[in-house]
Amino acid sequence: MAIKPAEAKPVPVGGLLGGVLVSQVANSALHLAQPLLILKISGSFGDAALFAAFDTAVHMAGTFMGGWPADRIGARRLLIISTLLRAAALAIIPLAWAAGVLTLYRAMAAYTADALVRGFTDTAVHTVPLELGENNRDKLDRINSRYELAFELGGVAGPLMLGAFMLWMKGIAVQAVIPAGFAAAALVFVAVPKQPRQSKSPERVRAGGTLSGLRLALSDKTLLLACVGLALLNLYPLRKLFSAFFAKGILHSPAAAGWLGAAFALGGAGGSILYGRFPDLGSTSEWIIAGACGSIALAVGWIPAGLAMMMAAAFLFSLVNAGARLSLARRLQQATPLGAAGGVTAAARLGANAASVLLKALFGAAFALGAGIRLSFAVVGTGVGLLALLQFVLAARVARQDRPALSDLTRDAWDRESAAGGAQKSGVIV
Repeated sequence: MAIKPAEAKPVPVGGLLGGVLVSQVANSALHLAQPLLILKISGSFGDAALFAAFDTAVHMAGTFMGGWPADRIGARRLLIISTLLRAAALAIIPLAWAAGVLTLYRAMAAYTADALVRGFTDTAVHTVPLELGENNRDKLDRINSRYELAFELGGVAGPLMLGAFMLWMKGIAVQAVIPAGFAAAALVFVAVPKQPRQSKSPERVRAGGTLSGLRLALSDKTLLLACVGLALLNLYPLRKLFSAFFAKGILHSPAAAGWLGAAFALGGAGGSILYGRFPDLGSTSEWIIAGACGSIALAVGWIPAGLAMMMAAAFLFSLVNAGARLSLARRLQQATPLGAAGGVTAAARLGANAASVLLKALFGAAFALGAGIRLSFAVVGTGVGLLALLQFVLAARVARQDRPALSDLTRDAWDRESAAGGAQKSGVIV
């Protein structure tokens, strides 16, 4: 009887996927509820967008700090603790609302505390698949595609749930459901299997941290290009601003934000299913080119000022963007030593969140100018279009990096043929 290879052993991911699904339902609802609440209290589109940029900057700081505990105490434990802390931070808002003491600054303080802890969660939840996959290409593809599918399904349910609550319930009920969702997700994450013993090396305990991950990424061209690619393609955090501002500013229907948010998420779910079913459908560079085309669709989708057209653009963008990010994630994870999993993941997430900060700052600055909704969207669309050009450049660099392997094989074959031909001419039998 043949021995079953180690690679064929199934990876237990039910706890991870269930926790991601539940937390993303709450998270996607939060991503729409936050700008709408800040907008309601402050009355300013610019303030809401600029706070979103500040929120992401704090998130980025949390991501930077999350590398060391992810390597030290383990990504699973950090994921559970940080998700519970998110529930505690966000519970401040409905409690203050119920007590009649909710102000703009109290809401911002609660969202800021959540953003900091969210950075730790971000690092942890992206490190767990790497630890479970153990650098195996097939395992990583299965885990990443299923993770992305659970993430996007939660992204579909969250906006729809928020839209329904906004129509049928009071605002305080919406704000109360979100922290309850994170508390439930933390309980589900307990089912994530503990880190495999073989990956707990002495080097892993001594090393770790975002700085060591950054040094490793900067010294390895494969890791560096993967990190840059994940940063350039990290446009999906703009979903909440695109959805909320397009619904409020152009359609004048805040409840439509839920439908647009669901279109973004459905596209991402479709992309994760497509990549999971056909992981070799295209090379990494080809997926990046597709992602760049999706970015262009997002940049111009608002122009007709119709919900259906914007939903179509959002769906197309998310479809190809998810596939491109999954291909780059596998590339990053395969090249990452398990002993530096937390540090490299934190470094990659740091770059992605830095790009998100710049995009949200552009969004905030465009709307803070007070030049009108359409002109503000034109500025944002131009920025997204320029980012699409950089994505095309990245695709060319990745294709060039993948080419040397074939060139080396061709050169070796040529050298062998030349050596054989020279030997035959000299009468030497090879």
